[in-house]
Formats: sequence, C-alpha cells, structure tokens
Amino acid sequence: MIAPQSYALDSTGNLNGNVDAKVLAFAKNHKIKVMPLVTNGKFSEAEYKAILNDTSIQDKAINVLVTEAKNFGYLGWQIDFEEMDFSYRDKFSAFVKKAYNIMKQNNLIFSVAVIAKISDNPVDYPNDLWQKTIGVYDYETLSANSDFISLMSYDDPNSIGPVVEYSWLQRVLSYSLKFIPADKLSLGIPLYYWHWNDTTGEKIGAGGREGIYNAFSKHYVTAHYSTKEEAPYLSYWSHANKYIIWYENARSVKKKISLIKKFKLHGFSAWALGLELPSIYGSI
Repeated sequence: MIAPQSYALDSTGNLNGNVDAKVLAFAKNHKIKVMPLVTNGKFSEAEYKAILNDTSIQDKAINVLVTEAKNFGYLGWQIDFEEMDFSYRDKFSAFVKKAYNIMKQNNLIFSVAVIAKISDNPVDYPNDLWQKTIGVYDYETLSANSDFISLMSYDDPNSIGPVVEYSWLQRVLSYSLKFIPADKLSLGIPLYYWHWNDTTGEKIGAGGREGIYNAFSKHYVTAHYSTKEEAPYLSYWSHANKYIIWYENARSVKKKISLIKKFKLHGFSAWALGLELPSIYGSI
C-alpha cells in the first residue's frame, strides 16, 4: 500500500490536506491500496494538546476521518502524532482506542506510527527525548487497539554513523516484540542517507538517491560496506576534509527483510518513496 503523509488535524478537529489526484489515479490503475497518514498539525504541541484534552474534538476528528476515507476509497488511516510529552501517554492511548473502535465499525484499517524504543528507562535516551517525544507511546495498548504498528526504527539517536546502527535495531526489535505481537509489527526501513563530515564528526545533512548520484559526479568516491552495521557507506575527500555518506542499498535492505522473515513480522514501513536506490527492489 501507499501511505501519503498529506493530512493533518488541527486544534478544532478539522482535517486539512488531500492526496494528489494523480496519485489516487495511479493507485487505482495499479490496484494499490491507499492508507494516508494523519499528523497533529506539523507535529504541533497546540494541536495534540487540544485534541487529546477534549473528547468532543476527538469525536469530531474521528468522524471527519471516516467520512474522508469513504469519500476517497481509502483503506483506512495511520495516526502519526509526534513530538508529544510523556504526560499525554494515557490520553493518546485513549484517543487511539476510541478511533480504532469507530474505524472497525466502518470497516476501515487503522494503524499507529510509533518512535522506536530500546527500553522504558528514560536515562537510555539522550537530550530528554523520553519525556519530550518517545515515552508517550504505550506499545502494548496501542498495538491492542490497531491493526498494525509502524515502528519508526530509524533515526537512531545515539548513532554517529548509519541512520540505523544494527545493534540498536536488534535492541529495538527485542524490546518491541515484548509488547507488540509480531504479526502486528511493521519494521521501519529508512530509504535515506546521513551525511557526515568525518574530520569534524558533524552530521551535515540527509537526503536520497539524488544526493548519492551527485557525490559520485562531483568527487572521487570509494564505496564500502560495514558488516558490523549491515550498512553501506561512501567516503570522499574535499578541501582536506573527509566525508562519509551512510545509506541503504540492496544488501542492507535484504538484511532487514531477513529480520522480518525471521520474526514473522507484519511487514515493513519504508520512509520515504523517491529516496531509495532502485536496486533495493530486487531485495524486496
């Protein structure tokens, strides 16, 4: 299925956004299901607090989602609320439960995107991330009230190299499977790269295949593969600085697919289409 992140709920429960008509036509012609993501504004504090603090706004928002899905033939919805404080954990879980029940009544598939965790210990996360954005997700309750969970198992907060350190991914899976049934867990796969100034240790950017192609066209690039991280990387020198690009290719994606098969997971959720190297499709 294709999951456009093109809708947002505002503080009054109104739904803003749409899926481009060309995308809908393409999906219909190729029998691809469409299941959009809906966010709390632009991951806004004001939006999530207004919605989660008021059951009448929640009711309005859920009914609007049902109507939109029926009008456009969507398979259902994924809730992708982010940047929420830990203190809203129970309120978010209650909202998800309410939405799931109403979606089921209307024969719609319902999913939740969650940020990856390795434990329930706040000290395991740098920069107060547990309180500010990670701790809000109650995996057990959310998975009980959804058809599947998209585990955003990328943007490893401690990595100074790949988007996903392999040891971290294994810890994420180990933790998640304690609370999320395997057949409801969709493993997040990043299709983008992280770009580092290896001389200074500074992360200088992120991007997709165009950035990789540009690196090859502008620099003398050497390709590598780390068996420790199960990820490829490129290196080059410019103005006496060494640069590294960690990305995903067919080999690294195949390794992640093997984890999905090993643990009999629901599947994968990739971010984002258009960033990937075409070679990955052979692995999938």
